Amino acid sequence: MLGTSLSQWTGMASESGMERIRLLYLDERCWKTQENLRGDVLDSGGQFISLDLTEPMVEPLPEMFYTALQNMSWEQSPPFSLPIILQHNPHVASPFINRAILWQRLCDLLLLNDAPYRDTVLVLENIDQASPTTQHEVARLIRFHELHVIHRAFVMTLNRHSQCQIIPELRNIIEAWHAKCA
Repeated sequence: MLGTSLSQWTGMASESGMERIRLLYLDERCWKTQENLRGDVLDSGGQFISLDLTEPMVEPLPEMFYTALQNMSWEQSPPFSLPIILQHNPHVASPFINRAILWQRLCDLLLLNDAPYRDTVLVLENIDQASPTTQHEVARLIRFHELHVIHRAFVMTLNRHSQCQIIPELRNIIEAWHAKCA
């Protein structure tokens, strides 16, 4: 169903503005579409970020996205509080706590700097090659944007023959968005 329903999309623009979630199959048109979109968004003062999710990724998706956002337009991180246990003993930080702090910093940055009128696009290249954990993080990021009405278009590129590698959680979000827009 994913390939059938989404293969009907022909462009990013719609009558109500920019599509929020879009799949592009890797071919010549994909790169041309991305470059045209990049030019249009940047010319209008918008934000265009592209992250390659091909494994192995050097750092987790939230960290990659956070770094990309900082490099785009922010000179410093917004203030955030560390849990008390970390303030007194930084060596006890578990990966879970570090991940939670990273997500909090990312969410603070997105909420503080969102400009609803500005076009923002996040291209997630090779979504089908990303690990299930990374795809879960993408789904989490999309849900966060929907919950807080942060206006960003998510463009995901994939190989036409590997769309079955998208995890059910992310597939459900994509299909639900497409059904809502149809």
